[in-house]
Amino acid sequence: MQIFENKFFQFLSIVLMIVVIAFVAVLINEKTGANENLISVSGLGEVYVTPDVGFVTISVKTENKNVSIASEENHNKMNDVIEYIKSEGVESKDIKTTGYNINPRYEWNNDTGKRILAGYEVSQSLNVKIRDLSKVGTIISNATSKGANDVSSLSFIVDNDEEAKAEAKELAISDAKAKAKELENLLGVKMVRIVSFSENSGGYTPRVSYDQVNFEKQLSSAIPAPTIEVGENKITSTVTITYSIK
Repeated sequence: MQIFENKFFQFLSIVLMIVVIAFVAVLINEKTGANENLISVSGLGEVYVTPDVGFVTISVKTENKNVSIASEENHNKMNDVIEYIKSEGVESKDIKTTGYNINPRYEWNNDTGKRILAGYEVSQSLNVKIRDLSKVGTIISNATSKGANDVSSLSFIVDNDEEAKAEAKELAISDAKAKAKELENLLGVKMVRIVSFSENSGGYTPRVSYDQVNFEKQLSSAIPAPTIEVGENKITSTVTITYSIK
């Protein structure tokens, strides 16, 4: 009886092993077959939009041998800058402090052959969101007369670009489908179904920068208001569609 049971379990083990091997073989065959019958196409969609919001970084830098004096001077000038920006209709929610630094400034003493503390530099930066683009040049110009001596990272965006992104995506999908149709005719195959889809979206934002040194030479008066050209931003979408074919 014991011998019969042992042989029976051995038989079941062999049968189970055969089933497992056959199952794995089928999976490998299906996977290989699927890989051999896939084709991917890419599509590009581009939409040009006119920006309606500007961003600019406005900074105040002050120096003094006494760190307290440098800090107080920086504080007063930045308050004047902020007060002016708000007077142009920019709300508090659109003004954000992005940096505040106090750094020692050293000079080399040729007589002693050592560095000596020459003073301190205090810098404070604001990121300003300007919704009325007609005021961008004026704000940049007049902020310098209030004490700003570094203006940089001017850029323009579309505040709500979801509609433009959706349009670019739709164009990209249409482009990919058109290419798939062309491949059907050229290769003599048939697109059966979509196996996978991926998208990569982006855009181009023009940027204008201003030289800090030029501002420092003209702290006593506002610089002429620069002519700001907003231009257009390009919203792009790239999609990849993978089809199974026959």
